[in-house]
Amino acid sequence: MGCDVVVVGAGAAGLVCASVLAAGGRSVVVVEKHPYLGGRAMETEFRGHKIGLGSHLVEDPGDSITRVVELLGLDLVHSERSDSMPFWDRDRWRPIQDFYAGSSRAGLKRCIAAVTQAEYADFEAWDHASLREWMGQHTSDEGVFLVWEAISMLEQITARPWEHSASENLFTRKLHYEARRTAGYSFWPMGGWDRLWARMAGALRERGAVIRQPETVARVLVERGRTLGVELAAPAGEDGPPEVIEAEHVVVSAPVWELPRLFDDGVLPWDLRERIRLLAENRNRACWIGYWIAATEPVIAMTEREMASFFATPRTGLPGFTLNFTGYDPDVSPPGEYLTCVGAAFDAVDHYGDRAWIDEKFRTLWLDIEDMLPAARTCLWRKPHLVTSYGVICKPGLVGAVRPDTRVRGIDGLWLTGDTTRARGIGVDKAARSGITAAEAVLGARLPFFADTVRY
Repeated sequence: MGCDVVVVGAGAAGLVCASVLAAGGRSVVVVEKHPYLGGRAMETEFRGHKIGLGSHLVEDPGDSITRVVELLGLDLVHSERSDSMPFWDRDRWRPIQDFYAGSSRAGLKRCIAAVTQAEYADFEAWDHASLREWMGQHTSDEGVFLVWEAISMLEQITARPWEHSASENLFTRKLHYEARRTAGYSFWPMGGWDRLWARMAGALRERGAVIRQPETVARVLVERGRTLGVELAAPAGEDGPPEVIEAEHVVVSAPVWELPRLFDDGVLPWDLRERIRLLAENRNRACWIGYWIAATEPVIAMTEREMASFFATPRTGLPGFTLNFTGYDPDVSPPGEYLTCVGAAFDAVDHYGDRAWIDEKFRTLWLDIEDMLPAARTCLWRKPHLVTSYGVICKPGLVGAVRPDTRVRGIDGLWLTGDTTRARGIGVDKAARSGITAAEAVLGARLPFFADTVRY
């Protein structure tokens, strides 16, 4: 079997990349090892509710995955945006606006002006520094620091808000202020993730693309500095030679920690191997514990459609956020029920794989939830979840050029995409922008359709 391009992985970046390539007239085969689509933005049904790996919204203000869906002749309906951002302050919820009232507002305006007047390229010089260091040029007000750091914690999932890389956050602030005139814009894809991925897959097939799942790529075939295709793993219990899909181009859409297994020793350039080794360390993973909660009344801080956050719960001392998904899309839940996700980030340096510590945090986190969100006390059910694969934490020194680029130097026809490569944005949005970039690299030109889509 042969094609123009094999895309390894059908997460957000892989599906986006394949969509752009298929729309550009290339024959595409997508190989996905799981029986579901969407990667870390997958969705399943539990007791009538649509739940996912974590509490995903989309940060796209309209120029990334929304644009790709439009390219396929489909539409992506945005939910109404959040109407408030409550912040937990020691023992109560307060509107985030309380923290930059009065004289603090001038400092916030200076930060906004500096972000919007800068060029995206200017932020590259801040990969190594914290967001607070950059903000400190324009304000010394703790309330202003808190506002942007609270937003950053919502987006980046890290245990210490002051450790966010300035460049990663400034890119997103500028994008959203310019596109939506707000510090952050996010939405739920109406109809849910499963429906979105299924519609994209259907449009891909209509354009001649093939999606093979669940099938596993055993290795990417490279010979004398050129990509030849991929070799598939044989199904369990079957003998015979492995199946090979020949292709001039291979786009690997896999988290950085999964890249080494796809290549024979010595194939990847040494500097890329070292960057992968650094980024793939457990201590650099974004880790999260949380609960999905179903109740007969909204489990909220202030309003049904809010993004509520906290730097530390009373007992766990961990930062996190909570979302009532039914407030964004009633079809997420059965009639008369509401679905909420509450979770907190933890530091993988000391606690990755520490089951006793994690179990204790689950216990105390639920006690915190009952205190902070009293409606949870009478919930219908609660479902704990542990996520250690959100991505690489966007700490100073771990973003930008340190991450793998789209093109693999020294190997013709090999490309990388996904939110753990050198992409900017948040979550699904970051993955989508990376997918567009990789597809255009394969095509050898920037497409007019995405002329105003912001990239890294």
